[in-house]
Amino acid sequence: MCKINTANYKNCQTENGISISGDRGAEVNFKGSRYLPMLAPKIWIDRDEKIPEEEMIRYNMTEYFKQCLSKLDPEEVFNLIPDGSILLCSGDNDQLSHRQLFAFWIELFLGERTSEVYENPQRETLRKLDRPEYLKDMFEEIIKEEYDMHCFDTIKEAYEYNKKYNIKEIEEKRRYKEELIEKGLYGIIMPEKTNEKNNIKTLGLKLTS
Repeated sequence: MCKINTANYKNCQTENGISISGDRGAEVNFKGSRYLPMLAPKIWIDRDEKIPEEEMIRYNMTEYFKQCLSKLDPEEVFNLIPDGSILLCSGDNDQLSHRQLFAFWIELFLGERTSEVYENPQRETLRKLDRPEYLKDMFEEIIKEEYDMHCFDTIKEAYEYNKKYNIKEIEEKRRYKEELIEKGLYGIIMPEKTNEKNNIKTLGLKLTS
C-alpha cells in the first residue's frame, strides 16, 4: 500500500481523509477534522464551455505549480503527512484535479507512487481506481519549463541537485515556509481540542484492484 493516497470526498468519509480544498470541503459537507491548506490552489478554473479543454488543463497545471507546489519542498510535505492518509478534493477520479497534480508532483520529484482510491469503511479496505495518468506527461513538460533543470533529464535529478546547491531556491522556500507558519497555514490543521497523533486511525487497509 502507498504511504499516501488520493480520493474525492464521496469516496473517503473516514478520519483517514485530509482536505486540501480551499473551502475545507464545505461545499460537499465534509465532516473530517484535518486540513492541509498549503496544498489548496490559489487559482483554479472549473470547466468552461468558452475555454478549450486542453487550454484550461494547461492553465490549471501551470498556475497550480507556479503559485503553490513550486514554493514547497516536496520531501518535507511528503514526510509531514501521516502514513495511511488520503488527500481529498472534489472532482471524479478520471478528471483533472489538484489532488491528481499533487500525486504527479510527488512521483516526479521523489519517485513516490500514490493511488487514487475508494475507501470502504465497513470492510476497512481500499479499492484502487483509475486516474488520468496520461496527464502526467503534460504536467512533467510544464514543470520542466518552469523549474531550474540544470540540464538534467529528470525532475528528480534536478530536484536533488537544487536541494543541495541552489541557495536561491533553498532560501525562497525557507522564507515561504516561515510565512505560512506565521499565518498558521503550514502543516495539517486540526481543531485545538484534537490531538493529531492520537486521533489518526490508520486502518489495516488492504489495497484491492
